[in-house]
Amino acid sequence: MSLPILPSRPAAGVADLIRYYHRCDLHWCQQIAEETQLDVGTALVNASLPEVWDANLVFDAALPEGVSPADAVAEADEHFRAHGSRVRKWVTNPSAPAERTLPLVDHLHTRGFARRTCDIMHLSGQPAAAIEEVGGLKIIPARASFRHARELAQESAAGRTPQLADDLILHLEDPHTDALLALKDDLPAAYVAVLTVGEIGCITELFVAERLRRRGIGRTMMSRALEICARSLFKHVFVSCEPQNEPAIALYKRLGFEKIGDFVCYVL
Repeated sequence: MSLPILPSRPAAGVADLIRYYHRCDLHWCQQIAEETQLDVGTALVNASLPEVWDANLVFDAALPEGVSPADAVAEADEHFRAHGSRVRKWVTNPSAPAERTLPLVDHLHTRGFARRTCDIMHLSGQPAAAIEEVGGLKIIPARASFRHARELAQESAAGRTPQLADDLILHLEDPHTDALLALKDDLPAAYVAVLTVGEIGCITELFVAERLRRRGIGRTMMSRALEICARSLFKHVFVSCEPQNEPAIALYKRLGFEKIGDFVCYVL
C-alpha cells in the first residue's frame, strides 16, 4: 500500500518575505485607522491623528488600468478630504508591475512626497548566540502601566509630532500587539512591541530612554521580544530599521537578523 504524500511548501524566497513584511506593516496601520478600498489602493484614515503617517496613508498603491497618476491621486485626495484628513504617506504594491507604480511615484514627487526607506531584516531561525541580559530591570506588560508607556512615547516623539504618543497607546490597546515595558528604579526605561500576523511576528517600536542607552537594555528588550516570538512558534520574524541607525542594525545582526530588502514609502 502506498503511503500518502504530505503536501509541502517551498521555502519562502526574498520576494515572498518582502510581501510578508508588507502584510505586517499593513496590519500595524489597520490597528489605528479606518480602512477603505479605493481603485488606487487601500486607504487608511484617522482624522484624529492627522499628522501621523501610519494613520493617514494609501497602502499597496498601483495605477488601475487606464487611469492617470493625477486622477488616481485626486481620487485619494478627495476620499481623505471627505474624512477630514489628508494623505500623509503612500506605499506602493511590491507585487505590481513597474509600469503601474513608477508613473505614480514620479507624480508623487511633483506633489512634494519624498522617498523614505527602511531596512527589512529577517530572522530565519534561533538567535545567533545566547543573549546576555542586564540586571536591575523590572519588565512588565506595557498595558500594566499606560502612564509609564506614555512617558516613553512622549520622549520618542520629541522633535516630531506629539500625536505619535497617542499613536503608540492605540497600538498597545490592540490584542494583536504584545508589548513590554522596562522599569528601572520605578522609572520608565524602555519598551518593545511584537505584532502578530498569523504565523509571522514583527518586532517593532523598540525604544530606550536616552539617559539609559548603551547599557544593554535594548539587547535585553530584544531578548524578551524573541521569547514572545519563540512561544508563538512564528515561522518568520521581522524587524525594520532606518539605514542610518547603525547601533540598532549592529544589534539586530548580532542576534542573527539579516537584511532581505527595503521597505519604501513616500511621505510628506
